[in-house]
Amino acid sequence: MSNSASKQGQFAALNQPKDTGPRVPVTWVVVGLIAVVALAAAVAIGITAGDDDTTVETADGEVVDPIETAEVIVDGPSLPPLDNPADDPGIGMPAPELSGSSYTGEPVEILFDGRPKVVVFLAHWCPHCQRELPEIVDWLEAGGLRGDVDFYAVATAVDSTRPNFPPSAWFEDEGLDVPILMDDEDGTAATAFGLPAFPYWVALDADGTVALRVSGELPDVLDRSPDEAFTFMADFAAAEDE
Repeated sequence: MSNSASKQGQFAALNQPKDTGPRVPVTWVVVGLIAVVALAAAVAIGITAGDDDTTVETADGEVVDPIETAEVIVDGPSLPPLDNPADDPGIGMPAPELSGSSYTGEPVEILFDGRPKVVVFLAHWCPHCQRELPEIVDWLEAGGLRGDVDFYAVATAVDSTRPNFPPSAWFEDEGLDVPILMDDEDGTAATAFGLPAFPYWVALDADGTVALRVSGELPDVLDRSPDEAFTFMADFAAAEDE
């Protein structure tokens, strides 16, 4: 049995996810590609960019610099959009490599470097992401991430007119201490990884191939506690070939 088929079978054998209600799907407007995921009570969104020379007033009335996106370079073919984690054609495919920058201007690269990785895509206005981020931070601060797995966050779908803007302040306030890649205004990184909804989780093997992709709050999808769910994702990325 191939490794990708084995990993697909492992995920399919998990307890059936609980019905936690609608999640927040995304419509990406990208030249040549529109990925639409049909979910109950779907809320389609667009991605807006800020202006280098202006400030904006947030939904909370704060005037801020809206520059919260940056250029992203994608190396490699994009993954297919995720429709069903239990039957994901992306498992076993090589993920594209991403290169960009953090909010402090430091380079952030998600590359095939021989280390397994967990990547989570988050939107500042998404209530599911707002609930899950503190749980991720608690798990990381408690030493839940195994030492042989790297953890990355990608901040995407930035919209200065929506709540919890700017995302850089949100991540700082929550204390997320991992590399955070800023997506560009077109959602290039999210599209390259086949994002269907938020939050979006991707586990990558040491060779850069997709081990697992999941959309939604991970504890609810896996029917586990937050610590157990996040640890499961890291363990899945690090699992040896069978």
